[in-house]
Amino acid sequence: MTGELTIHTESLRSLPDDTAVFESIINFRRRTMIRYMGQLPPDAAVETSELARVCAAVEQDLPLHKVNHQTYRHAYQAVRQRDIPHLADENVLKRHDRDTITRGKAFPVFIELLGAMDGQLD
Repeated sequence: MTGELTIHTESLRSLPDDTAVFESIINFRRRTMIRYMGQLPPDAAVETSELARVCAAVEQDLPLHKVNHQTYRHAYQAVRQRDIPHLADENVLKRHDRDTITRGKAFPVFIELLGAMDGQLD
């Protein structure tokens, strides 16, 4: 029995550790950003402020016009300092300058994965 356990354990240990995919989508704000970008035309560019406002509205379950300044600022700082850099590092989003964001090369994989999680794929 120990021999079988060793064989199974060795095969599991040799599998890749693709945690980057999960780190990118485990965060609700990052999923919101990916889903939002997925609703726009493929070549659309958005500003950091737009992503932050959308995230704040979704997180607070409010219409965009009801998001207060404090909630927006909190989302803006997180989006700008953590979420965009992380998604850019994973090529999900592409940062063209300090505030202009478009889809990155890996975006199709992530939007498809979220679609599968949402039950949108047949």
